[in-house]
Amino acid sequence: MDHKKSLIENLVEWCVYSIIAMSLFMDVVAIFSTDVAHEAPVGSFAAQDFNQDWILEMEDGTKGIIQLPFLTDFNGEEVYVITNTLPDNLQDNSSLMFRANIEDVYVYIDGKLRSEYSTESIPFMSYYIPSAYVVTKLSSEDASKEITIKIRAKVYGIINEIKLGDGNNVWFNVIYQNIPVNLAAEMILSLGIILLALSLIFSKSNLNHRLVFYLSLLMIDISIWMFAESMIRQLIFAKTTMIQYFSYSSMELVGVLACMYFDEVQHKYYHKFYFIAELVGTIVITVNFTLHFAGLVELFKSLPVAHLIMVLSLLMSMCTIVNDVRIGRIKEYQVVAVGMDLMLATCGMEIIAFYTTENHAFGLFACIGLVCLMITTVVQILVDWTAETKLREAESARATVNTIKTIAGTIDAKDEYTGGHSERVGYYASILAREMAADYDFTEEDIERIKYIGNMHDIGKIGVPDSVLNKTERLNDEEYEIIKKHVEIGSAIMDGMDSTIQDLKDGIRYHHERFDGKGYPDGLKETEIPLVARIICLADCYDAMTSDRVYRKRLDDETVRAEILRCAGTQFDPALAEIFVRLLDRGDMKAVR
Repeated sequence: MDHKKSLIENLVEWCVYSIIAMSLFMDVVAIFSTDVAHEAPVGSFAAQDFNQDWILEMEDGTKGIIQLPFLTDFNGEEVYVITNTLPDNLQDNSSLMFRANIEDVYVYIDGKLRSEYSTESIPFMSYYIPSAYVVTKLSSEDASKEITIKIRAKVYGIINEIKLGDGNNVWFNVIYQNIPVNLAAEMILSLGIILLALSLIFSKSNLNHRLVFYLSLLMIDISIWMFAESMIRQLIFAKTTMIQYFSYSSMELVGVLACMYFDEVQHKYYHKFYFIAELVGTIVITVNFTLHFAGLVELFKSLPVAHLIMVLSLLMSMCTIVNDVRIGRIKEYQVVAVGMDLMLATCGMEIIAFYTTENHAFGLFACIGLVCLMITTVVQILVDWTAETKLREAESARATVNTIKTIAGTIDAKDEYTGGHSERVGYYASILAREMAADYDFTEEDIERIKYIGNMHDIGKIGVPDSVLNKTERLNDEEYEIIKKHVEIGSAIMDGMDSTIQDLKDGIRYHHERFDGKGYPDGLKETEIPLVARIICLADCYDAMTSDRVYRKRLDDETVRAEILRCAGTQFDPALAEIFVRLLDRGDMKAVR
């Protein structure tokens, strides 16, 4: 029974909610407030822009003064040389930061090479070197000296801005701007690992663990790709140049894993198409890496092919969803279909951003899609599990009903003088329950349940000897005590059965209890007697009065009505007796002949 909360309990609960809300509000104010005049100072992490008055020299010898960042007229591989004079106020432990976008970078101070990040300087590095921040250490001795940066552009024609700062302060702004995307990647990775563990834990259960398994792999794969493409990956990985390999492989696997996931969602209905997409995607990844390590085609150059395969796979998935909407199959997974659509859209946005936006926070769109997909997947699993549970319960109920009918028939066949009694009691009990429905909040399921209990109420007579059950003379005291034992026998039988029908045992054990407490087996009275037993009691007695017995003929309707009124408050619940008489008067309750 649900606990009804008192006023004080409700007040305490709302106080807890209010305190949580106030705490969250104060946290938000503390983070974003600008009124910090009297607060403890943080100091400065600021880095100085060093973007003015650079002299750009092109390969053809032309020169000009530019401000950074600067977009060149890029026409394929080109070499740019930019020159400037370092500030005269440089301190020891100063740093200069420049971002290389898949390009070789050489930094010279006073004509001497100070920093290099290039294909030639790193063993076994591919031509398309991963983008990175080139940080050059400076000292006070470098003040006012000439700085020259040589850039061999390979993909992009932009010369990025340059920062000067103390030590690693040059990193602060980059870290600050990339906190959201890296936190998102950490969240997706953590959730992916949790889902992977859950899929393994529940692999033997009725939940769709394979759906969760493929989703977890997709989340882990995308999160790894996000870390690999992070603007601060140099702070995450010691050997940054190695990440290009699992960056490319993770990106190319997205389409394959998405197909595996979608195939599971759609119950293998389009398995042939998804399998072909998975096979082609796997082959493309294998061929791309083979060509790369054979020195024939760089991974960066073959990546568009992988992207094309991914786009085709995503478009195929979208077409299957559209087709399922058309034929009505979408009802089987309509919740997660919303997440699938969002995932497809965000993956498309990621690919577009890859080719159109420089310094893009890779994976942010995909994170949004993945979170939506995860939420809708969990909801869909719960919906499916609930529906499956209800289906199993319905099947179990049908099996129970069939069992009840069989047992009821066995009972009635055993008692040759009351054939059909159990079925009639169930029928009368259901009529009474339907009349009670409005006042007692009975549903159709409740009414059916009471009917089945009526069918089963005398199951204990199976344990009563036929010589007693079918005796034509009046029973002696000893035989009467044996007959009375049928309610306890029935209750004991229910103890050994896994019944899905609520209150079944109560109806069997207590239908001979009396409202005045003089019944059996436990002498319960008034509302101590379960409601279902009080209903069965009336239906049982009505059938007994309207049926022929060996010791008397059935009673007429007026006598039955008078007997029910006379026993109201003693044998019967008076409220139920009043309802029963109302049914008799309306003609809605009629004895089955």
